[in-house]
Amino acid sequence: MIKVYLDWNVMSGMKNNHFPELNNIIVNKEKFLLIYSTSHIGDIFSSIKNHSEEEQKLVREDLDFLTHLTDNLCLVNNSEKIVLSKYEPGELLDDRIREAPVFEDFSLDNLFKSAEGDEVMSSLINSLKNIIASIPLENAFKEAFENTESSAMLEQMFPGLKEDPTMNGFFKSFGKMYHNLNEKEGYKDLRSIVQKIGVNSGHFNIDKNPFDVIENAYKKTGIESFEPNKYFNKSKNAPEWFNNITNEYVMLDMHGYKADKVKVTNKEKNTFKNTTEDASHAAFASMCEFYVTNDDKNYQKTKAVYQKLGVYTQVLKPNEFIEYFNSFLNVDSFDDHFRNVIEVMKKGENFQEQRYENGDSFGWVNFTSQYFFNFFNKITIPRPEINDAMFILGKESPSYNYMIAQEEIEATVKMFSDKLGIDKNGKSYYEVGEIKEGKDWTGRSWETNVGLIGIKRLNGWFQMYFFPQIEEENKIEN
Repeated sequence: MIKVYLDWNVMSGMKNNHFPELNNIIVNKEKFLLIYSTSHIGDIFSSIKNHSEEEQKLVREDLDFLTHLTDNLCLVNNSEKIVLSKYEPGELLDDRIREAPVFEDFSLDNLFKSAEGDEVMSSLINSLKNIIASIPLENAFKEAFENTESSAMLEQMFPGLKEDPTMNGFFKSFGKMYHNLNEKEGYKDLRSIVQKIGVNSGHFNIDKNPFDVIENAYKKTGIESFEPNKYFNKSKNAPEWFNNITNEYVMLDMHGYKADKVKVTNKEKNTFKNTTEDASHAAFASMCEFYVTNDDKNYQKTKAVYQKLGVYTQVLKPNEFIEYFNSFLNVDSFDDHFRNVIEVMKKGENFQEQRYENGDSFGWVNFTSQYFFNFFNKITIPRPEINDAMFILGKESPSYNYMIAQEEIEATVKMFSDKLGIDKNGKSYYEVGEIKEGKDWTGRSWETNVGLIGIKRLNGWFQMYFFPQIEEENKIEN
C-alpha cells in the first residue's frame, strides 16, 4: 500500500464534493493507506464556535468522514515518538475539548487546581505554590526591561511581566501571550518584531532559497539568527526530527515567506494556532510517501522545509496527485505490476551502481516513480557473483523518520497470495504477530513456472526477490 497524508482542507473539500476525481482515486483501499493525525483533530476543534445543534451536526459529519477515509488509523505524538494506531476521532476531539481550559489560564492557581479537593495535599501544595510564585526572575529579564529598545519588545511578548518579575508573574504573562497568539491577533506583533531584522515577504522570490534569504538578512545586520534548537531540548515534547520540521516551518512563516493570514472576526479566526497546526501536518506527513494539500502557502513552506532537511515525501496539490497517479500509479493487476518491472529493466535507464560501505560493487539500482505491487519503488539488479536473483525490489524511504505500517505488509502479502496461492511452506496471508520487532522475517516463497518469488525482511528492509531459475531449495535464504 502507498501511504498518503491528506491535509484537512483536501479532506473537507472531498467531503463537500470539491475533488470528485481525487476522491474516486484515493478511496481504493487496496492501493492507498490514508492516515490522519491529531492535527486534523486540531483543525476540527478550531471550527467549534458556539456549540449549536447545527455546528455539532457538521462536526459529527467531519469526524465520520475522517473514519470513512482512514479507518481510524491515526498518527499521535506521545512525546517520545510518533505512533500509528487506531483511534476514534470523536474520542480525540473530546480529549482536546477537556484539555482546552488548561491552555486558557496558565496561572499557578489553575495549574495546581487539581489538588484543591485533597485535604492531605492542599497545605503542601499551597506552600509549594507560594514558594514558586515568589521566586524572582533572573537579572537578565530585569535588565532587558530596563533597556529602552528591548523593553517595548518584551512587553509585547510578555504583557504584565515588567510589573511582576517573579515566577508567578511569568506564568500569568505566559498565559496572556499564549492567548494573544492563539486566540487573538498577537502573532502579527510577534512577526513584525522578528521581521525588523530586515526580511519580510517582499524579499522572497521563486529563484531564491527562502532559508538563504533569511540567513543573509541576519548576516547583513551582524545579529545572530535565533535558533531555538540551540537553547531548548530538541527532543522535548516530541521527537527531535518532528521539532526540526515544525521549527523550520514556523521560522519561514515568521520571517514572511508565504506567511499565513492573521485575522480574527466574528466570521473567521486565523491565528498562530493555524500556522502551528500546519507545521505539525508537515511533520506528520513526512512519514508517508505523499502529502496532498490544497493550501498554496502550506504547499510552498512544506516543500522548502523538506528540501532543506532532506525529506523526500512528495508534496502535491490535488490536481498534481491525479497527474502523478495517471502517469505512475494507475496499475491494478499483479501481472501488470510484474510486466512494468521487466519493462523498466529492459529500458536500462536511470540505473546507478550500488556499492557496499567498503566500496565493493553490489549491482545497479533504480529509484522509480512507480510503486510496484503498490509497495516497492526501488529495483536492484545484483551482480551474479554477489546474488543470483534476477532482480530485487525494495522500498526507498522518503525520510529518516519513515515507518512501514503493518497494514502495508498485510496488503502486499495478500496481493501475492491471491495471485500465487499458498507458498512452498504452506503459508498464505500475513498472520498478526509473525513479524517480531528487530528480527528478520522469512516471509513467503512461491515456486512458479517462471521462477522463485520471495518476500522477506532482512536487516529491517522488506524486499521481494525473483530467481528466474530454481536450482537450490534455499536460494531465497542466501
